Amino acid sequence: MTRFFSLLLGRGQLAVLGLLLTALLSCTKDDTTVAEPKTITDQILEDKQFSLLKEAMAYANAGDALKAANLTFFAPNDAAFQASGISSVATIMTMSKEQVKTMLLYHALNAPVTSSAIPSGQNAVLTASQGVAYLNNAGGGTIYVNSARVTQPDIKAANGIIHVIDRVLTPSAGSILATIQANPRLTFLAAAVKRVDSSNPSLIASLSNTSASNPLTLFAPNDDAFMAAGYKTISAIETASTQTLSSLLSYHIVSGLNLSYQIQTSSVNTLLSGNRLNLTASNGVLGVKGNKNTTPAIVRTADLVATNGVVHIIDQVLQP
Repeated sequence: MTRFFSLLLGRGQLAVLGLLLTALLSCTKDDTTVAEPKTITDQILEDKQFSLLKEAMAYANAGDALKAANLTFFAPNDAAFQASGISSVATIMTMSKEQVKTMLLYHALNAPVTSSAIPSGQNAVLTASQGVAYLNNAGGGTIYVNSARVTQPDIKAANGIIHVIDRVLTPSAGSILATIQANPRLTFLAAAVKRVDSSNPSLIASLSNTSASNPLTLFAPNDDAFMAAGYKTISAIETASTQTLSSLLSYHIVSGLNLSYQIQTSSVNTLLSGNRLNLTASNGVLGVKGNKNTTPAIVRTADLVATNGVVHIIDQVLQP
């Protein structure tokens, strides 16, 4: 059970102690029962709700990995795949086998964790793919992993625990800075970050931090948003005032982890001192409005989880 504690990142000693006691009590209880013979892989292969997951496992040759001892697996069912835009085997096969395997292992933890053992609030954990995910015990039996909700918890397997979830998880790509640099729709933003590197090193350090202890939320304008704001080319970014870009970038960042399901209509502080953003959440549409924007920017791609927070891609540059 000691391996479980290495999954937790940035939690206080009191929370870890409570978790330790819960885990030890769970182990004591489980030792008196007979383990079921079916592994996580076996149960997925036999359950009709996991037909797309089964195909993904076969394509990526990931079945053996999910037969390893002492795992937790957050299993997206067919409805979860469809809700995430992966509606067929053909869609799965547009990704490489290695990408699919990484995605599947991102759904696994290297310790058996029941829903009752998850501390209240948000917990950063290390996944079997060496990525960071965020477990949130919101109370009342409501558990999230990143922005996916657990719809059926605590299915026991011979080698661990299965929790059924309603979304497919997208593996974290490293820090927020690494997430920006890896996204082909954020090349102008990447250029802006590079431009202010020497003039605002503390901002760049915050974006490139690999610790989950002080997470950030970045509302990231896509390339079209920058062009609409007057930055027609990458060269325009590279020759822009570093002070202007530094203020602009800071205005797009909020302290704390704000996943899409946590965003409510409200006004929030940004890293640009004295300046706030107005957030709206209505009928599944998330909006973000700057002081000088005439209309809210819309979140086009939500919940790109990073080791130090989350990125939401938006369709306007926010103006302080």
